[in-house]
Amino acid sequence: MEFNATFILCAVSFVLFTAIMNKIFYKPIENIIYERKKFINDNLSDAKKFDEQAESLIKDKEEKLNKSALDAKQLINDRVNDANLKSKDITLKAKQKSQTDIDNAKLELLDEARKESDEINLKVDELADIIIQKVVS
Repeated sequence: MEFNATFILCAVSFVLFTAIMNKIFYKPIENIIYERKKFINDNLSDAKKFDEQAESLIKDKEEKLNKSALDAKQLINDRVNDANLKSKDITLKAKQKSQTDIDNAKLELLDEARKESDEINLKVDELADIIIQKVVS
């Protein structure tokens, strides 16, 4: 194999062509590829971060909903218990008032019965006196 000036010129021109292609073509493509990878990685990391935030928000929402539901149930139970206590209290007061009214009515009736009994006894005594006077006279 002969090494002459043509071979050396071809070798130099190949090296020069490779350097020019590297400078003009490969470096910009390499930069574009690097920027795209960086863009994709940044977007991917942002997407993961937003996904984590969304999951956190969903979890917080569910916890708040569960807490609100429990609070609502507790509030309803408290209101029902309060209403039941008030109802029992009102019923007890009504029963006591009714019993007092009944006792007062019984006392009045007994008093009236005693008065009527006294009147009847007086009338019986008067009738007995009248009968005795008629029998004696």
